[in-house]
Amino acid sequence: MKMNRYLVKLTPLGKYFFGGDMTFKSGRKGDNDDEKYASYIIHSFKTPQQTSLLGMMRFLLLSNDERAFDVKSNRIKDKAVADALIGEKSFCVSDAHEENNFGKIGRIGPCFLYNKNSEEAYFRILSPDRRIAFAEAPVKACINGAEVELPEIWVNKNGKEEAYTGKDGMDICYAPLDKSHVLKEEELFTEDSRIGIAKNDKGKSDSSAFYKQVSYRLKKGFCFAFEVETEVNLMDYRNRLVQLGADSSGFLLEVEQKEVGYPRMEDDLQVALVSDAYIESAEGLGIRFAVTRIRPFRFLHTGNSENPQNYNTKYQSNRKGRYDLYEAGSVFYFKDKSSRDKFCEHLDSYKEFTQIGYNQYCKINK
Repeated sequence: MKMNRYLVKLTPLGKYFFGGDMTFKSGRKGDNDDEKYASYIIHSFKTPQQTSLLGMMRFLLLSNDERAFDVKSNRIKDKAVADALIGEKSFCVSDAHEENNFGKIGRIGPCFLYNKNSEEAYFRILSPDRRIAFAEAPVKACINGAEVELPEIWVNKNGKEEAYTGKDGMDICYAPLDKSHVLKEEELFTEDSRIGIAKNDKGKSDSSAFYKQVSYRLKKGFCFAFEVETEVNLMDYRNRLVQLGADSSGFLLEVEQKEVGYPRMEDDLQVALVSDAYIESAEGLGIRFAVTRIRPFRFLHTGNSENPQNYNTKYQSNRKGRYDLYEAGSVFYFKDKSSRDKFCEHLDSYKEFTQIGYNQYCKINK
């Protein structure tokens, strides 16, 4: 069947929590990888992982098909039908970096913010107050045994450009496609903290188990959005309530048959990431300089089963290894177009990541 493209919008109904690599102390004994990233202070990510969006879409289709899923018992009742609808397994990474099979879901695009009033898509960018340029004879430095060229970095302060220092930081902002205006993260996201004390299995408070959980709220009028290619008519799923995130936060799901488009590059020797991106190694890719941040990435890998016990982490752990992703908004600089094209081809080669909205970058102006 033909794949149709839809714009899916997710409006938070209140605060939300998108968990990441860091968790509250699990209490498990032994050399468990989860313990390495345990803390009593946990921050939500501001935006969801692409695997979370994929999982939400797969469960949306599955739970609305009476042949495949029993809503009352909350379990798959016909594995063969479920496999054909959403694929046999969830997202996984292969040595060959091949696409996964998600049944009637072809691929999903990167998550961005959407202004529901102006109907504009907002993408993550570096602050326009920072200007980076290479001199004819740039300063060279040795970092981790490799020789690199350092650019000149300038900061706009009150209409005047001054030399950049580390204390100035590199602010992350959001802007529409025409970049007519820019909004800082603090103008879009508000922290919502919860402080408490955990209880043990007998229901009593544990004096050593204090915790602080930082969730977020999104500015009124904005929502999360992403594009989906699927054989299913998503218009039938408009105005549904769905759950997403570590605390099963509630969202209103809205659907349109609409294509948004992505930002264009302004400089032929730059590549800006539209989404988080996985690069196993940046060596040998001809990168001259980069302004980046790293986001940890882990995911659950499961297969469809009619036995609910197979989804219970009490009996088995489906959590896969840790990856480091370059965050959306990161910018890479190159000496020539050949190096830039090689870098873009490398991003495209991780097909399982590109299929679910990772490794997306600003399209190159020809």
